[in-house]
Amino acid sequence: MMKKFLLILGMALISFGAFAQKGDIELGLKLNYGLDKPNFGLGLVGRYNIDRHFRPELTLNAYPESSDVSRIDVSANLHYLFNMTDRFKLYPLGGLGLIGYNDSRYIPEFNKTRLGMNMGGGLQFNITRELHLNAESYYQFVSDFGQTVMNVSLVYVF
Repeated sequence: MMKKFLLILGMALISFGAFAQKGDIELGLKLNYGLDKPNFGLGLVGRYNIDRHFRPELTLNAYPESSDVSRIDVSANLHYLFNMTDRFKLYPLGGLGLIGYNDSRYIPEFNKTRLGMNMGGGLQFNITRELHLNAESYYQFVSDFGQTVMNVSLVYVF
């Protein structure tokens, strides 16, 4: 089930290029740190710049097993960009996330999937026109296992 979902998400991110003009699509990698276990995770991010201010994004984050706890989440967020200078942008973010949580310390294993909400903000630094560095912090409001997430991402602009 998860493999099919990841394949569909990957196809959706790739298909962005079919209708986008140069500079509209951003694809990249994320390094995540969650304040609850599991702490460290890796992610993929895809963004589409609608105009100068609105930018929806899709993310897939995986937190490998740590102390018998693992987590995966897929989120759809919306950014509203404030252009501070030519190279810096600030943005609030909000969106929905589907979070899967597995804790194998219990018998039987505790496996739950919940729908949640993301709220936070970020900073973007344009290294070049095609390469952007982002730093974000947001809270995932999820019943039973909400957490604060901080991440750094490096994205390439197509």
